[in-house]
Amino acid sequence: MNDISRKIEAILYSSKEPLKASEIAEYLNITNGEVIKAVNEISRNYENINSSLKIGQFGNQYKIKLREELVPVVEPFIEKEFTEKQLAMLSYIYKMSGEAISGNLRDNFGYNYKEDLDKLKKSGMVSARKYRNTHKYKVTIEFNRKFNINKRTLRAEEQ
Repeated sequence: MNDISRKIEAILYSSKEPLKASEIAEYLNITNGEVIKAVNEISRNYENINSSLKIGQFGNQYKIKLREELVPVVEPFIEKEFTEKQLAMLSYIYKMSGEAISGNLRDNFGYNYKEDLDKLKKSGMVSARKYRNTHKYKVTIEFNRKFNINKRTLRAEEQ
């Protein structure tokens, strides 16, 4: 592998989120075409050595990821950002469109819901506002960004 490919591999490995070819190109002061050529070379190398890694492409973005068949092998070792209960809580709040109140969360997720809710608020996924003698919760713009929800996605869900 050439030096540019090695640098791009290191960038893709280190990035938390997928990156656009243009972002990598700008950072390394090279062309988009050189980035794409390097990504293809890295991908071929992974295939040739039967690596557990591969280049994931998400639209015009790239990220190094684990091959799907190996995910169950590493599952016990993966640090999860949110627990299943927290994801269920996020889903519930999202579906309620800003009308989720403390009592509903307690009824659906148990009396210890506040600990999980506090983590969701600290992570910027949920916001709260005082409402009568309780609080109303809604998902934030950060939630929409993280889970790639936009007006186009919402229109597709409605159809």
